[in-house]
Amino acid sequence: MKSKEYWKVFRVDEIFDLFTGASISQDKFSAGKIPRVTATDLNNGIGLFTNRLENKNYRIFDNFISVSFLGSIFYHSYEASLDMKIHGLKVKERELNPNLAHFLITCLKSSLPQASYGNQLSSKDLLTKSILLPINEKGTPDWTFMENYVQIKSNQIKSNILTSFLNNMK
Repeated sequence: MKSKEYWKVFRVDEIFDLFTGASISQDKFSAGKIPRVTATDLNNGIGLFTNRLENKNYRIFDNFISVSFLGSIFYHSYEASLDMKIHGLKVKERELNPNLAHFLITCLKSSLPQASYGNQLSSKDLLTKSILLPINEKGTPDWTFMENYVQIKSNQIKSNILTSFLNNMK
């Protein structure tokens, strides 16, 4: 991991573009294949699967990080619809991939205040929050380091699991 002098605090709005979901009455939805991200800590934030709607408030996004008003944070590499009070984040300078998204989620969870019904995380508030990120020699986020770090850790975990499995087979 990088030493502390190679990290910098950024405002969320410096790093991410933000979009939000919309309120649509539950009776408008029919069972389908499109995930609807809601304010749940379960199932990657997915509350239901729907068909596309012909509704001005119904929008679909892909390859983003969702943040609920209660602080749940998930990565969605697929198309999904967002419920009201679900915020979507896309990195301004780079396309998200699973490794980068998981690093950023960890940083967001560490940086954002604890949310609750009495202390909700609005889209306006979210943009003004800070996130601590590793930086390169130019003082900008070190996206490559973030991606590589998660890949290395993932490979180590896979190797440890395989070694443990093989040892238990003896």
